[in-house]
Parts: sequence; structure tokens; C-alpha cells
Amino acid sequence: MKPLGIAVAVIAMAVVLYKLSYPTYTCRYRMTVNVEVDGKLRSGSSVIEFQISKQMRFLPDVNPIKFDAVGEAVYVDLGGQRSLVALLKSGENATEGNFPLRVVPAHFKLDMDRQLASLPSLRGRWELPAKDLPTLVTFSDANNSATLRVIRPDQLEQIFGPDVHWRGIVIEMTTDPVTHGLEVRLPFLVSQKDTLRRAYQNPFKFIPEYFAFIRD
Repeated sequence: MKPLGIAVAVIAMAVVLYKLSYPTYTCRYRMTVNVEVDGKLRSGSSVIEFQISKQMRFLPDVNPIKFDAVGEAVYVDLGGQRSLVALLKSGENATEGNFPLRVVPAHFKLDMDRQLASLPSLRGRWELPAKDLPTLVTFSDANNSATLRVIRPDQLEQIFGPDVHWRGIVIEMTTDPVTHGLEVRLPFLVSQKDTLRRAYQNPFKFIPEYFAFIRD
């Protein structure tokens, strides 16, 4: 075998051994946001992929477990040019980015040392507790992120009218593909993408950030 072929084989073997020693486990869940409008249920949903990877610990402060997520925020059309979006962040001003990472482990109380391999086979459906809800926002212009504002579930009647009522968020494990298409509903995610990607969080003020809408 030529030297180049030997080198390629060695690299390929090293990659295989690394993946065997530091595997990545994934699962998907559907997040469905429910709102009652004029006595009828209106819903929006998004399939999010949750990933847990074991990684080599080069330094003492490097976590041997890496968490990640891929997916989009949930858009709910309330009719009458009214919309609600459940972000991929939580907190009063959407500063907590771990929201999509803790949904599954928190519910199943996963043991990160012994239960990671069971992640792809997890099944179930449950309502998200009020204390664990993501940040909710609405807007007046889908082309301008500056019109976004945070709202609480108990403010829906005040903001959208007496016919609009919060009905919670349901999480369901699934094997469906990850959802795409939010950029069509929210054009500012395209036209202002660079600005949103550079946005800095502010614990005292809501700052729209691309990462809160789409993780890829």
C-alpha cells in the first residue's frame, strides 16, 4: 500500500475509534403551542432535534458531555393579523439559551453517565410546566425585528383581545424530520440575519437574537 493510502486508512480508523469512544446520541421532540381563539384551538408546532455528545476532555474545565439542539421557534397564527412565537430561549428577556437542551433531560430525569444510549428510544407526551415555558413574543411587522416584544401567557387577553386565551405547550417525542420554514413567516430573519447574529444579550431588556429563532 502506498504511503498516501496508509495515511488515509490510519485517519479513517482514528475517526471510527473516536466516534466509538465519544458517541453522539440524538432524539427529536415536537413542541406544540396551543392558544384558544374565539372558542377554537389554534396551534403551531416545531420539531427540534436534541443532541448529547461525549467529548475528549483536553482541559479540566471542559465538560465531558456536550449538549446541542437543531430546530426552530414555534409560530402560531392567531388570525386577524395576530401572531405569537415561542422562542428557543427562556427567561423574562430571552437570555436563557439552554431551554431546548433541558426539555428532554428534565422530564425523563436522565442519568448522563448511564442512560445516554437510551435517548433515541425515548417516547412520551407531556405538558410543559408553567415554570419551564420558553419566552413568548409577538410583533406588529414581520419585516422588522424592532417591533418584537415579549409577552406573558397571562397577557394574551390584554394584548390580543378577550377572545384569546393561553392553553399551554405540549411536548411529544417523535421521529419526524426537523422543522424548517420559519424564515418565510418572519422575513426579518433573512433581511436582518447578520444584525441578529451579532446581537448581544441584555438581562434588563429584550434584544432579538437569531439564535432564539433558529438553531442550525
